[in-house]
Amino acid sequence: MLDWLRGPPRTAAPADDALFAAQKRFFEPGAALTVVDAGAHRGETALQYLVSFPRCKVIALEPEPRNRAAAAAALAKYGERVELLSVGLADRAGKTVLRLTSHSGAHSLLEVGDMRYYDSPVDVLPPIEVEMTTLDGLCADRSMQSVDILKMDIQGAELMALKGARDLLTRSAISFVVLEVSFQALYKEQPTFWDLADHLRDYGYALQGLYEHQHHAANHAVLRWADAIFAAPSMVRLPE
Repeated sequence: MLDWLRGPPRTAAPADDALFAAQKRFFEPGAALTVVDAGAHRGETALQYLVSFPRCKVIALEPEPRNRAAAAAALAKYGERVELLSVGLADRAGKTVLRLTSHSGAHSLLEVGDMRYYDSPVDVLPPIEVEMTTLDGLCADRSMQSVDILKMDIQGAELMALKGARDLLTRSAISFVVLEVSFQALYKEQPTFWDLADHLRDYGYALQGLYEHQHHAANHAVLRWADAIFAAPSMVRLPE
């Protein structure tokens, strides 16, 4: 999910992408899914959902103007199947500071952390003010009772966003949470995988799997980040 550390931006991920292939096993291709794509970047992941699930609806959130413009262009042909919003997800609604960097996929609500865990240096750019919302508020505004997939790639703000989804998580109304998890802090005071897992476990969510493990090039013993899927309690029940 951190494509900015892996090379030039892609218009869409490969069809055999392990993270996405895992999600496709959960649903029939014709399922009318509701997907919230937080940290839509330039629309790459939203395109995967739209192509793979022709009846799905994607609500894509991207607060950074240049990324959002690129996403709008990439997703335009899908019309009403996509709602692209100029907001980010957090634990409360309102304006906040988005810290920009020289990599379009590394903008964050948090300050850049230990550069040793980056593949290449990141320049810090002047921040901008952006609008934030909560997932509970987003769904309430649209009279949405549930979300099939919550995908998040929001550079360290994932725990904030989960705290803003308390009602949905309490009701197990998010079937799958798909997000980037860090094992080393790329940003200052960034919650790690264990913080996120503990938070979701409090609501009965279970880890389905870890994908796309990224180890440090200088020391393969150091796991930096991966992509994770957590499943709602209703999704992990076994037959009697």
